[in-house]
Amino acid sequence: MDRFAYPFRWSYTVLNAAEYFRQAAQRDGSPPDPRLADAIELIRSARQPDGSWLQAHRLAGRAWFEVGAGVGEPSKWLTLFGTRVLAWWDSSAR
Repeated sequence: MDRFAYPFRWSYTVLNAAEYFRQAAQRDGSPPDPRLADAIELIRSARQPDGSWLQAHRLAGRAWFEVGAGVGEPSKWLTLFGTRVLAWWDSSAR
């Protein structure tokens, strides 16, 4: 749940779960559910000092072409999702 990889494929992590909650909340205008606090802290703790998230592993399966970063490298896609989720969460705390 706390080892992030992109593309998400069949894997389910706190990052893509939080992204689903973010999208749902934006659709109906509801604030973030406080029960997500532990998941948000896992996402926040995975953030690197430069603001990026690292590709933890590659998911098995056939790929027509590689998308994203190599293992241990900063991932622009994970960084996009992580940044959006934290911005959504933090903006509701104001």
